[in-house]
Order: sequence, then structure tokens, then C-alpha cells
Amino acid sequence: MTTGQIIGPRALRGSAIVLTLIFVALFACLAAALAVASETNLAIARNHMEINQAANLTESGLVLAQRELGGLPVTGADAAGLHASVADLFGAAWANSPMIDVAAITHSASGVAFPAITLPGPAGRTGTVTLWISADGGVEDDTTLTVTATGRFGEAVRSASCDFRVESGYRLLRNYGVASKAPIVMSGKARVDGANESQEGSMYSSAQIHGRAIDLGGTTFITGNAAVSADGAEIYAGSNATIGGDRVTDAPDHEWPTVEVEPFEQYVENILVGQSHDDETLVNIRIPADTNPTFNGNTSLYGIVYVESPNKVTFNGNATVCGIVVCEEPAVANLDVNQLKFTGTLSASGVEHLPDESRYDGLRHETGTFVLAPGFKAVFSGNFNTLNGSIVADQVCFSGNIAGTVRGNVLNMSPYNLTMVGDAHVTIDKSNTPDHPAGLSRNYSLVCVKRSYRE
Repeated sequence: MTTGQIIGPRALRGSAIVLTLIFVALFACLAAALAVASETNLAIARNHMEINQAANLTESGLVLAQRELGGLPVTGADAAGLHASVADLFGAAWANSPMIDVAAITHSASGVAFPAITLPGPAGRTGTVTLWISADGGVEDDTTLTVTATGRFGEAVRSASCDFRVESGYRLLRNYGVASKAPIVMSGKARVDGANESQEGSMYSSAQIHGRAIDLGGTTFITGNAAVSADGAEIYAGSNATIGGDRVTDAPDHEWPTVEVEPFEQYVENILVGQSHDDETLVNIRIPADTNPTFNGNTSLYGIVYVESPNKVTFNGNATVCGIVVCEEPAVANLDVNQLKFTGTLSASGVEHLPDESRYDGLRHETGTFVLAPGFKAVFSGNFNTLNGSIVADQVCFSGNIAGTVRGNVLNMSPYNLTMVGDAHVTIDKSNTPDHPAGLSRNYSLVCVKRSYRE
């Protein structure tokens, strides 16, 4: 018979110790693993936070740049010149900002470099964003300007870019057919149409008044928008008047072009003598001050018609103008003695249709303007077919049964009302008109390219 071995208390105690040690080792390993996992998770969370903050800084940098660049007027014949223009404009815009030392903004042919901008982050930490702006040409080169922002927070770095294009010309000229610094007043059956689309028949007033900046009475009609920009300025349309587009009472305060008549004087060849002119052909003439001439039936004028101040110039009968009428700006403003009157049937064609003669070689490139009359009142009370260019004067008035097409804009440049009365009917045609009409200052501005954001 076999007798079982009896395990004593000492042996049992040894087994318990071994098991205890095994569990202690297991828990120690588990604790170590949890510590490592916790540290890893903390590192991941920290990295994720820093990446997000770097991305936020990048977005902030782009927003700062976009806020300044959108609509910004720029100059520069090449990339270096454009970069210098951008750097100067940022220096002026941010001159009083505590977040950046504008003196540290540098520019070269390669681009514009900005010093790091320090911005606050969470938990009292800070990050930085730097900007780099580069263009691939000058303002007349169909240029793209790229803005790159780089945000840094901790160890994280993020970059993103967006593009701007250089837009040629004034938005004022693109958006409206008729524009005035004074109120626009229409009455009777006056009408403004768009030749190709309704928006060509839009009008804008920047008159700084509390009241009617656009006043449409009678059965007047415009096919496009009516817009004003001044605080308190109003758009009024009587019960029988029609605005085909929108009424915009918070339009931007558009930049106006300046008038430059000096370059045209060089084309003068002949001095006009006498007041009354019938059945004549006149070429590149200067009208001396106080001549007050009248051009009657079948008078043809070619090239430049340069009008000194003061003068009252009247176009009667079947006057033909192939060229541009330019007025010397008066030393003393007085619309009573500085006037252009178009009272007969007028036929006007642009300088591009001048004869192929060397005397017109330079002038033939001065396209887009028919009347350039700072300090003068331009009155149209006779009919015309098509005026191949813009009408620019201190005051513009249309009256009577006048009807015709203006290939360009009508600009009223002074505080005197632009008026359209009676059956005046003007059609605005902007097809193939130049971005910069002759005699008006050039303008280039930056416009953000939609969907150009990239990381």
C-alpha cells in the first residue's frame, strides 16, 4: 500500500511567495506599459495640438495678407518693381502695428520677405508666422502674385499659399456705364440702356450728401443697377420710374481716375482763327482762349481738338469729329464760360479711324475717349449715332430728343449734377473698350483668385 506525501506549511509558504512575485512582475510590466502608452498618447496629443496651432497660424497669416492685398493698387513694370510696390504698401498699412517691425520687410526681384510675426497660442505659449510674396511679372504682364504663409508652433511647421491676379483698369469704369461725383438727376422720359447686357446701363453716384444721390423722376428708365456709396445717400425712383437692376446703397467708395490732358498738346499743328466755321476740314487744331467758336454744317475735324480756357465751343449742324476733344483745365473753375455744346447731329469716330498719315501716328494709339474736358460743362442736345469713346467732363448734361450710343463711360467729375431730361436716350456699349481710356490715369489692382488655396 502506497502512503501519500504530506506537504508541510513551509512548502506552501514558498509557493505563495513565487506566485506573489509572478503577479508583482506582471503588474510592474503592466504599469510600465501603461506609462509608455500614456507618454505616447501625450506626445501624440501634443503633436496634434502643435500641428493644429501651426495650421491656425498659417491661416491667420494668409488672412492678414488677403485683407491688405484685396483691391490693393499696385505699380511696377517688372516683378522687382511690383515687389517694391507691395512692400511699400504693407509698410504703410502696418506702420503702427505692434506685431511686426515694418523696417524688416525686404524686397528683391525674387519676392517680398516679412519678418516673423509672433502670435499667442494656448497655455501661454506663442507661435510665429512668416509671409513670402512673389510675382511672376509686372503689372502689364498678366501677372500672378503668390502669397505663402508658414506657421510654426513648437516642432510643427505648416505652409499654405493662395494667388492674386493683377487686374487692369478701374472697377468704377467696369461696373458702371454712368458715374458721377455729384447727384444724378433724370426726368421726363430719359433712359440709359446697355447695348450688350443690362449691367452696362448701371449708374453710380459718390455724392457726399444726405438725400437723393440718384433721383429718377417721370418715366425714366435704367437697365442696370443704381448704386451710391456715401452714408445717408439715397436712391429715389418715382412711381413711374424703373431701375432694371438692384438698388445698392452701400457700394464701395470707388477710386476715381485722374485726368491727364498735358500729353495731347504735342499733337497740335494749327491754330483756329475766327468764330464761325462752315464746310471746313480742320486738322489737329488748337482753339485759343476766348475764341468761342461755332462749327456749323458739314464741318469735319480730324485728330486733336485742343481747347484752351475759357471757351464756349458749339458744334452745330452735321459736324463730324474723327479724333478726340481735349480741354485745358481752367485756372479758375467757372462752368459758365467753359462749355462744350453739341446741339446738331454729331458723327464721331475714334482716333483709331484716323487716316494713315504720319501726323496721326502717336494720336492713333490714344483710344477710348471722345471728350476729355476737366473744368468744362459738356451739353449734348443733338442726336449722334455712336461716340467712339468715353465722355469725361466736370458736368455732363443730356437734354431734348438726343439719342445715341457711347462706346465707353460717361463720367461727371465735379460736384455739379449730372442731368438727363426730356427724351434723352443714351446707350452704353462697353464691348472691346480699353481698360485705360486715353487721358485717364492708369490703375492696376490685386484680386484674389478663387479656389487658389493650397497647402
